[in-house]
Amino acid sequence: MVTDETGRQAPEGAVEPPISGGPRSISLVVPTYQEGDSLPPLIKRLEGLRSAGWDLELLIVDDDSRDGTEKYIQSLNAPWIRLIIRQEERGLSTAVMRGLDEASHDILVVMDADLSHPPEAIPAFVQALEGGADFVVGSRYVPGGSTEDGWGYLRWVNSKVATVIARPFTRVKDPMSGFLGLRRQTLQQAEDLDPVGYKIGLELIVKCRCDNVAEVPIHFSTRRHGESKLTLKVQQDYLRHILRLARWKYPERSSFIPFAIVGAMGVGVYVALLAILVPLLSDSIGKSWTIAIAILLTMCFNFILDRKLAFWWSPRDQVAGQFLGFLAICSVPVLINFWVTSYFAVDDQMATPLAGVIGAAVGSVLGLVFNWTISRLLIFSRPR
Repeated sequence: MVTDETGRQAPEGAVEPPISGGPRSISLVVPTYQEGDSLPPLIKRLEGLRSAGWDLELLIVDDDSRDGTEKYIQSLNAPWIRLIIRQEERGLSTAVMRGLDEASHDILVVMDADLSHPPEAIPAFVQALEGGADFVVGSRYVPGGSTEDGWGYLRWVNSKVATVIARPFTRVKDPMSGFLGLRRQTLQQAEDLDPVGYKIGLELIVKCRCDNVAEVPIHFSTRRHGESKLTLKVQQDYLRHILRLARWKYPERSSFIPFAIVGAMGVGVYVALLAILVPLLSDSIGKSWTIAIAILLTMCFNFILDRKLAFWWSPRDQVAGQFLGFLAICSVPVLINFWVTSYFAVDDQMATPLAGVIGAAVGSVLGLVFNWTISRLLIFSRPR
């Protein structure tokens, strides 16, 4: 944050010069789509940084807006500004990654084009990185940070809820911020980058294994041009992103919950199969064989869903061996299920599904942790 000699925040547009040692070179990545009206005021304020001695490279990554952006940038004839137009790909996160890949300087900063992020905070980003931070976030929620009046209660609540959801990955107070800074060396140590939606910062913090994250207070301004990106799809993408990060960072723990859910669904499938098959088959092949068929079909259902939802890393070329192993591992709770169902089943056809509920519940409870542990370690072991 820029302050004057009394410690108060300096007026908008005030810029700190580089500290001793010469100008600092910064690559600034700005993803855009239909942001043509926002670019002139943004570039004007960036010119203020350049006038103060900062060496900037501006990379505008535009998703083929066709709103005059290309013509405007050409008219500037400014060597420090590069326009990258993407015609085959869309999305903010991938646009940011494209810009970071093509940046030429060591210090990398990402910000929005709409001036909701103050460019004058960039010197504080550099100071934090040179002070030992792995990653820098422009934060609304640390002392000195703020949001413009009229931001909206619902938007504020949405931001707070999203922050709470991100708690398993970082203690940063504003992980939703799109105003980011890091060194190229930090980016190069990233693993399995696979961003989705708009929250590229959380992806980078987690996948670059950034432990020392600094938060620079900023005043978050309401956009002057264009439309807000906060839509239902954005929120859905964020939840998908959280699921991906949980699978990446906590693969063992994040697999247990879907495994348990699939097990509960399997109970319902088993009972439904008994209700359908017992009247059809029990007189011709006997009740025991009918129960066995229902169990086998339920195990196939569980295997397919467990492999997709709980053990998503499973190699595709090992399905047959995994299925046989899954059947073997599940044999103990299955035998318990079979015995309990057979014990409580009576001649009344409607009583057999009820017996199936009891048998499946007993088998599932006794075998849940055992099945998940052995399946994870032996049948669906994670590739190294």
